[in-house]
Amino acid sequence: MRGQATVELALCLPLVALLLATVVEVAMVAADQARLLHAAREAARIAVVDDDAAEIRAAAEKGGLDGIELAVTPEPDMRRQGDPLTVRLSYKPPARTPIVGILFRRLTLRAEATMRIEQP
Repeated sequence: MRGQATVELALCLPLVALLLATVVEVAMVAADQARLLHAAREAARIAVVDDDAAEIRAAAEKGGLDGIELAVTPEPDMRRQGDPLTVRLSYKPPARTPIVGILFRRLTLRAEATMRIEQP
């Protein structure tokens, strides 16, 4: 029975590698979701005091996520002090691990933050 452990390792190693790659990919997606939620809060903080779309987008992109889709409601001409303002972000995370990353290609992360408008 010489070499039995080597054969067992050779048979199990691809499954262990696949499991490890899955854990890494899920952790990266979870980190992206946390960063997206933080970006939504930062963008909402800017949007409640300033209606400049470029400033709002810049605040959302400070988190380091590229390709964020941003929507702010209500529109600038409909905003009144004290009313709620909502920032919605969506992001398609890139595949970071081979093979397993393909399973996450269609995933779209979403986050939103609502705050009261401070400036008219």
